[in-house]
Amino acid sequence: MLLPCYLSLLVLVACQEPPNDRQPRPSDAAPVSRLHQGPYAAAIEAAKRAVERDPNSAVAHRNLADAYARDSKMIEALAAYEQAIALRPDYAKAQTEQAIVLTRLNRHAEALTLLEEVTRATPDYAWAQMALGLLYFRQAQYEQAIAAYGRAVALQDDYSEAWYNLGEAHLKLNDYAAAEAAYGRALAVDSTVAKYHHGLGTALYKRREYAAAIVELQRAVALDSLFARARFNLGNALLRSGQQEEGRRQLALYNELEKQEKLLTGLRTTLIRTPDKAELYHKIGALYGQRGQYEEARLYYLQALDRNPNFAPSYHNLGNLYLRRRQVAEAMSLFRQALRVDSTYVLAHLALGNALMMQEAFAQALASYERGLHFEPDNARLQRGAALARKFGAASQTQD
Repeated sequence: MLLPCYLSLLVLVACQEPPNDRQPRPSDAAPVSRLHQGPYAAAIEAAKRAVERDPNSAVAHRNLADAYARDSKMIEALAAYEQAIALRPDYAKAQTEQAIVLTRLNRHAEALTLLEEVTRATPDYAWAQMALGLLYFRQAQYEQAIAAYGRAVALQDDYSEAWYNLGEAHLKLNDYAAAEAAYGRALAVDSTVAKYHHGLGTALYKRREYAAAIVELQRAVALDSLFARARFNLGNALLRSGQQEEGRRQLALYNELEKQEKLLTGLRTTLIRTPDKAELYHKIGALYGQRGQYEEARLYYLQALDRNPNFAPSYHNLGNLYLRRRQVAEAMSLFRQALRVDSTYVLAHLALGNALMMQEAFAQALASYERGLHFEPDNARLQRGAALARKFGAASQTQD
């Protein structure tokens, strides 16, 4: 049985604009100068300065709202969008983004009303049509969703995200031929997106064309190895085609990935309600790190530190990310920052010792391990590190 296609609570977060409707983000103009300064906080400050310079600029208020939304500060984002729209009542882009924020706050009825108004007032704005389609889809109003997506692609025929969502709606109505056609149009625009291949593979599976489905689903997992639903559907297609061992392997991978995705979804949902809790951002960052999604992990650790500059675990985990890239000096700076805010944080003593070992600074490494052992005398990793530091330190002195 195929895993049901569903729209998560946060589906509109990734509501992709048409290719010709994207604008530089505030963070593009705000390079980060410090390792532990988050790009979102910097973007908010830059946008605030722009509003101060020109308080009557709708664009400046919209940019501030966008910066707040990217930092999960939804209430502040709404206020800034309202200011932008008050200054320019026909600002369709700001209205569409405001609707997306309302959706993230579970205020779906307000979002739907707003998007219906925007699409009536600005019927040629493809992004608003697509966002409206997503809301209809969420409410299981699939015919209305198809109509909205259809208007979006009629306005812009290379709008791959709208073609994909059109396929999803047709799939819900069991119109597999129409779904295949829509997914095919999405892939014709961009064949590097895993979910487009997954959609086509799902439609083919529904038509019991298992060999063709397997090809598309394998392409999906090749492009995104963490795509749980694609693993699930690939596993079932393989089982149906008699490839029992590989099918079971894919389903086992799905089970692990699905657990992670449920955890991430739960944490992100909690984040909307409590956007200032550093520990939540840190937990999400740690989960992304476990999945090998290191850039996503880095951004969440930075958001944790924006909320609490004295949160040692995020400095430590950020340092580990730099250490993975062999940026040892940057990693040590972050480990030391972790220890400045919490000298008892044993993991940072261990990590700093390991980084110093990589630089062959054996005496300093030993000192770091021993400081950690002061707080946890039975820590086996610190004991091993200290023993190695003594051994290599003695050997280097002998060579000298």
